[in-house]
Amino acid sequence: MEDKETPGGLLAVGRIIRPHGLRGAVIVEVLSDVPGRFRPGSELLMTTPAGSLEPVMVTGEGGSSGKALVQLEGIEDRDSAERLKGRVLYVPRDEAGELAEGEYWPSELEGMAVLDDDGERLGSIEDVIEGAAQDLLVIRDGFGNEILLPFVKEFVKGVDMGTRVVTVRLIEGMRPK
Repeated sequence: MEDKETPGGLLAVGRIIRPHGLRGAVIVEVLSDVPGRFRPGSELLMTTPAGSLEPVMVTGEGGSSGKALVQLEGIEDRDSAERLKGRVLYVPRDEAGELAEGEYWPSELEGMAVLDDDGERLGSIEDVIEGAAQDLLVIRDGFGNEILLPFVKEFVKGVDMGTRVVTVRLIEGMRPK
């Protein structure tokens, strides 16, 4: 999976977790598989407390293990960095690059109908959770029950973007009682 798409053609690429050090650096939860997403010179959009977006420029980066240490232009002390906690960083979708065959943007899958291999409607995809080994589809039925389904070929038999239907095979214990 690549970046997480949001409405308006923007892709969420990171979430600021907390400040780091005294010079305004922040720790960012990385929501992107794109290498170098936070390299110096990268232009991003960041949410504001009012819910709008403001442009920001990355001036320095480092980090590993799903987190990035990022320095943003104009953020030069810990107090300024503390005020950024919880903000989300975005890029326009057209800057995200192309997906490989069989890869989908989470937002493309969200809302799609889910049918079992017998054609019975199980519900719709509510969310896609990025996992270490594989992503999980969060399927919600009409009664509010949730099915967590690994997004692997063993369970996901087909994705039809034209009809917005995902066909799956469940095994014993996956279906809510």
